[in-house]
Amino acid sequence: MNWIEILGAIGFGSFITTVLNIFWLPKIMEKIERRKWLRDNQLRAFSKLSREILSFRLGKGVLDYDNPFEFYSIAAESMLLIEDSEIKSRINNFIINLDDIFHLNEAGEEIPNSEYNEITTESRVIIDSLSSLLIKNKQKDWIKRLFKR
Repeated sequence: MNWIEILGAIGFGSFITTVLNIFWLPKIMEKIERRKWLRDNQLRAFSKLSREILSFRLGKGVLDYDNPFEFYSIAAESMLLIEDSEIKSRINNFIINLDDIFHLNEAGEEIPNSEYNEITTESRVIIDSLSSLLIKNKQKDWIKRLFKR
């Protein structure tokens, strides 16, 4: 084998590696960082929203749900991080329905079981949807799956 061919092959290989490192690797790393940022922020925002949804805002044992706009302020960050308009609509309807139930309670009226069951079911569906979004984003991290093999 000729030493010049070997040195040429090594030189060409290092040239290709350098070109890939300059042009391709930064784009891949940027995508990875963006996904990580999105996943971390979604986890934080979804956790806060989930706590409010599952507790019906009654976490401290008192009715602290004076107006729905307070709940919207809690949901706002999560809604910005959600691309699916159906989930956003479900969250919006949940807030409206919960507000209606609290108004019935404040007026001293009994809350119908059907409305309570409906809002309870809807809360679980929303939480499942948020969880699915987190899992879906985690599965997109193909580089981690590549190196686990």
